[in-house]
Amino acid sequence: MEDVIKKIIEIEEKAQRILDEVTKEKEHKYEEHQKIIHTMEEKTIHNAHRKVREIRERELKEVNEKKQAMEEACAKQWQQMDIYSQKHMDQWVQELINHVLDRE
Repeated sequence: MEDVIKKIIEIEEKAQRILDEVTKEKEHKYEEHQKIIHTMEEKTIHNAHRKVREIRERELKEVNEKKQAMEEACAKQWQQMDIYSQKHMDQWVQELINHVLDRE
């Protein structure tokens, strides 16, 4: 009978060791998974920030190119207006003088 009790105790202790190992392994796997999840979250956030930065830079470049094209178009128009006004200045001055003199 005593041998049976010892055997039961041994089985009980072995079962407890196995349960302890399983519990430790479970905790270890949980920690590993948490680390993997954290790494994936950081990578996702990093990639999102990078993508936002790339989009922002691309859009800023497009806006600057459009701005430069508009500035060049405006400068060209301004130059054409200046040439036109210089070409017709004497005529306009003469017409203004004649108009003022005709009123008097």
